Amino acid sequence: MNNKNLKITVIVIGVFLFVVVAITILVLSMFKAQYNSKGISHFLVITIDMDQPKEYLGSLDECRVYIDRLSIEGTNFRTADAENLSIKEAIEKNLTSLDEWKEYAWNTRKEKDTEILLFENYEIAVNDKECIIRPKSKAY
Repeated sequence: MNNKNLKITVIVIGVFLFVVVAITILVLSMFKAQYNSKGISHFLVITIDMDQPKEYLGSLDECRVYIDRLSIEGTNFRTADAENLSIKEAIEKNLTSLDEWKEYAWNTRKEKDTEILLFENYEIAVNDKECIIRPKSKAY
């Protein structure tokens, strides 16, 4: 093999390896943008139920989590396998966290001692003792 063919072969192999590494990084970053390390989505799929009173779901990171005006059966996380995972089960099994909710909130605002995490169509009100997951307020 002459010097010119060797250079071309090295360049082709280098480009091929670069493309494989770039595609791998792209796929992993796309997965991380949608799912956490436990394979559930960062965001909830919700069903509004204005008749649903505030109800306790469990504790997460030493905070009592409630749902209010959302259907418990219709409010789910999606798994990487495209299955529904109930919010109650995700909380009971610690498959999500307050830190994750705070990181992936679209926006936040403060009301006295409560931080409101805003998402597309719901919000999570977080204070020292509890989190309330509810439909997004009309004002925001």
